[in-house]
Amino acid sequence: MSQKFLFLLISVVLSSWVLAACGGAAPVQSVQAANNGGSQATVAANGPDTDGDSIPDSAEATLGTDPNNNDTDGDGQNDLTDPQPMLAENPMKEASTTVGFTITSILVENNVNPTGGDAPDHLELTLSNQSGTDLTDFDVYYTIKDLKTNDMQAYYRPLPGFSLKSGESKALHFDNTGQPDHFSVNPNSMFYTDPNQLQVEATLHAKGFAPQTASVKKDASDAETGTD
Repeated sequence: MSQKFLFLLISVVLSSWVLAACGGAAPVQSVQAANNGGSQATVAANGPDTDGDSIPDSAEATLGTDPNNNDTDGDGQNDLTDPQPMLAENPMKEASTTVGFTITSILVENNVNPTGGDAPDHLELTLSNQSGTDLTDFDVYYTIKDLKTNDMQAYYRPLPGFSLKSGESKALHFDNTGQPDHFSVNPNSMFYTDPNQLQVEATLHAKGFAPQTASVKKDASDAETGTD
């Protein structure tokens, strides 16, 4: 685990322990985090741990990790032992150069709901199937970069159940509403907590076809909420 992330983790859980002790809260649980040398640093943590990664939900909000996903960035590593839990490498490997679909639109703000009303900002891609066949087995890799500080986060995830019929155009959403064709995101990511201007880039892939990439800037603004 990176020294910076480990230090922040220990600081957060120790703060939680002190506050809980002062308030007479329930007994604390033990949390272990691997340091750079490979040994274990044991700290005390209090409160629910929804995703079971041994990091309490309250600490995940401060650390920037997802309290509902024990592998926030989708790289196959548990957040507690991942040296960079919000910075996955792109695992997509596709030999085909055939274009089966295109990304015709990418939005990260000024979204609208199905009735035409305003919707909270979220990553939204509109796809058009040009392959002549139905497409399945999609996955996505997207990055979020702060254009002022150059900080970056990167996430990967399969998109189970998402399909695109031959000739169909359809929108794909990344938020936490749980609606059809909406896929969950880290509610503590830079997208929702960073007020600076952001560059968001998404690479979408369907098995057997060339990945397609689109990017867009998100205006500097106040922090958003992770719901649609």
